[in-house]
Amino acid sequence: MTYVRSIGLNAVIATVFFTLSGCEQRPITVREACEALPDICSDLNQDNWCNAERRQLILTRYANETDESPAHQYYLLKDLQSYSQCIELASSIEHRKLKAKQSHRIEAYINSLNNIEKLAKQTRDSEHPLLLYWHWANRSDMDALDRLLELEGKAIMQTSELQFALATYYAKEDNAKMLDYLYRSLRLYTPEQRFNVEIPESLVTHYLNSQLVDEAYIWALVAIHFESEVLKMDNLHHIFMQKDERKQSLAQLAEIIIEQIEEGQFNLKSDWSVPTN
Repeated sequence: MTYVRSIGLNAVIATVFFTLSGCEQRPITVREACEALPDICSDLNQDNWCNAERRQLILTRYANETDESPAHQYYLLKDLQSYSQCIELASSIEHRKLKAKQSHRIEAYINSLNNIEKLAKQTRDSEHPLLLYWHWANRSDMDALDRLLELEGKAIMQTSELQFALATYYAKEDNAKMLDYLYRSLRLYTPEQRFNVEIPESLVTHYLNSQLVDEAYIWALVAIHFESEVLKMDNLHHIFMQKDERKQSLAQLAEIIIEQIEEGQFNLKSDWSVPTN
């Protein structure tokens, strides 16, 4: 588990395009990516386990292979971790009839660990803030943290993911500053970016700890909409005890926020006021 989860309940990835007819474009499919670059798929499990994680990893690998950049490397590290965590669980489940499938999942898990370590070594001296953040959060690299904090307030840090990175640091240092960075992260999000569901998850945690249950409920609904793995609709009634009428009103506010985020139009500060600049 990474340090990122200590703030909550658990930059932009470039969109990969496949050219059609010389002028039209659409996102490349997993099958097309694997056919174009077989090596990005060959070391992964081939059964139905971890489909979502495997799909995202393949697309991120394709993006990094065709246009290597610090941002792609950062998301590749994250996707390798997500896939590794999933396939580790799958590899521990015994397949009674087809032992080969279980063996292949174990092999895929070992491959994922090796790939994480290889890329971590490759990027540990990077000065890019996304990779500085990853090495601090996942390798406890305090030198990387110092270099990251030196960039605070600089133009390169003005992205949704990097504002969230700063929020994770201030979670233990300055609660008000953490909250400001979480909301700024949402304001900087644009639709072509990859949304980080840990932002609303972190807001749920903050508001629950502050006993602001209405705000927590709103952000829980937002997190669920963005496919949170730690918050599920079926479990909310165990946490939130508001009357149904109140929950309906809060759900309407959540829908407005979701629409604003998806359109890149979210524009609230942590006190729910609108910035004047």
